[in-house]
Amino acid sequence: MGDEKEMMNGFELQSYSHEDRTAHGEDGEEPKILYEVIGSEMQIVNILLDPRVRVEVSPGAMMHHGPSIYAAPACTISCGRFWTGESNLQVTFENHGHDPEIIGLTPIYPAKVVPLHLADGNMTCRKNSYMCGVGDVKIGFDCDCNPRTNCVGGLGMVRQKLTGKGIAFIQAGGTVLEKTLGEGESIYIDQMSLVAWSSSIKVNVSPYAGVFGCFTQCCGGESCYMMKLTGMKLVKGMNTNRVVVTSMNFHKWHRTLAPHFYTKRPNGSQLDGGEDRD
Repeated sequence: MGDEKEMMNGFELQSYSHEDRTAHGEDGEEPKILYEVIGSEMQIVNILLDPRVRVEVSPGAMMHHGPSIYAAPACTISCGRFWTGESNLQVTFENHGHDPEIIGLTPIYPAKVVPLHLADGNMTCRKNSYMCGVGDVKIGFDCDCNPRTNCVGGLGMVRQKLTGKGIAFIQAGGTVLEKTLGEGESIYIDQMSLVAWSSSIKVNVSPYAGVFGCFTQCCGGESCYMMKLTGMKLVKGMNTNRVVVTSMNFHKWHRTLAPHFYTKRPNGSQLDGGEDRD
């Protein structure tokens, strides 16, 4: 029973509810940032901004803020943002007052808010995962040149890469679980469930094996391949082999609600809106 309990505890339920955390600003020079993720399902993150401190937010994520916080556009010509589904036009909210003010931010679809402390190491995410960032947060891209994982891995050739020393907030639907992999430890994950992982983790694909593998693929409602993640030896700047998974990916949720939704293109052809086109 002890071994079984230890295995069950390998995945940790992460709600981040009512939990105050701090993050240093860029190069540790800015004041610490206090934030709290509240709610159980469609969550909100409240961030306490000290005077002259700002937060970069994806369009449409702002919910409320104090009277001393002002918005300004921030245009960054970045291939990394464009290729990973993010807008090059972000909104920067800065506290112009003399006292701390609170700003509330939400995901742009029904989802939970997952904080990523980048001081623990760079993170790689699915496209469209980024919601906002405080301090030293840079959005780039990770280009996977392995044709096997590109074609059957479900993540495409380009993934979102978050680097820096600040804190990034990403959005993930359903129930969010986390696992920390040891060196050489592997885990198999459904393609649609993988949200984010430490850049130190090796990502590969593995087909369903066994006598009934083909039956599982054709009639079992599963993908032909699973994602295989393996924890690697930690190097300087990487403090953990962290994996974040979700029970309800946005595309999975969309496909379930509208499996036969079609959109007509201007040329008269039809695009299946239920397909996962990551």
